[in-house]
Amino acid sequence: MKKTIINKGIKRRTVIKSAIAAGVGLSTPYFFVQAHASSDPKVMNMYNFDGSLGEFYTEHWYKPFQEKFDVKMNFIKLKGSRVPLEKVQAQINAGKPETDLMPMHQDQVIFAERNNLAMEVDASKIPEFSNYYEKGITKYGPKMVLWCYGLAYNTELVKPAPTSWKVLWDPQYAGKVAVNEGLKDQCLQMVNLAWKGSPYPVDAETFKHLSDLRPSLVALWSGGADAEQLFRNGEIVMTPFWNGRVTKLRGEGLPLKFATPTEGFFVRSSVYGIPRGARNPEMAHEWLNWVIGAGPQKKMVEYGYGTFNKLVEHTPEEAANVIVSDPEVMKYAVSEDFNQILDNGKEWTDMWNKWKSS
Repeated sequence: MKKTIINKGIKRRTVIKSAIAAGVGLSTPYFFVQAHASSDPKVMNMYNFDGSLGEFYTEHWYKPFQEKFDVKMNFIKLKGSRVPLEKVQAQINAGKPETDLMPMHQDQVIFAERNNLAMEVDASKIPEFSNYYEKGITKYGPKMVLWCYGLAYNTELVKPAPTSWKVLWDPQYAGKVAVNEGLKDQCLQMVNLAWKGSPYPVDAETFKHLSDLRPSLVALWSGGADAEQLFRNGEIVMTPFWNGRVTKLRGEGLPLKFATPTEGFFVRSSVYGIPRGARNPEMAHEWLNWVIGAGPQKKMVEYGYGTFNKLVEHTPEEAANVIVSDPEVMKYAVSEDFNQILDNGKEWTDMWNKWKSS
């Protein structure tokens, strides 16, 4: 999982491999999945995540559906949190998409629309939309998994409770801090919020502040499972992180909390869409209708992420964990420009790689 980088930058520090570089691995050989999916209308192919989030999906969103509808689901395991849309694009153009459903970040939805990768869902086949807030419905499918990017910290070792991103730069925590390389656009925007008051532009000043942080860094982590392990191992006391993962670790007994810095934090959700040319769009619609129902969505709230389902009730603890249910906290939520994130992604990655190797 880890690789030690020896250079002028993060010397003898742990740098966790990029999710993009790691790619994806198939849990079942693709030729086997392809053959069975094409011959059996009760088989569906799905992406699944690594770490605790993937375990949640399997236990609460996949197994119950399989049992209820007597179907088989083949899973394609992702390293990190992004579907490889360029790969999916090539498969769609060849008429052979490997999946029947794809969770997409907001910038990926824009990419999919620009390149005609996703089919428009048939709302008449998703009657549960009637129980969904309108802002959670798109023509390509429902938004799910409302998650926040804020600051996770160890309550026993970070005092007082942090209210600013700038605590990451505090010398007393040097050698005990990590930041994310996976979804690095959020990390770069976070740096800008801390020091410039706005997520944009990402420029030389952004990377100057990252260089100031370099001596404190233990790791650049690529996926949520990697960051979880850093906390479990006691290697870090804080990192920018996602609220649902913090709830999971607290359930394991770790003394963690999730802070929403006053400079701002980010809220995202994933659109679950059906790729153009999917082999089993009927079952994909069936799963979408089932999974946005109150039962499966309540399980997501219990895990620590928000929902657009109007029927799901929250306990006080769940409301605190999902963050988005508190209007006072949401005043600090900062909007992201996903067109800019998509259009500048390659340039930002080049700048990041240059910084990392300097």
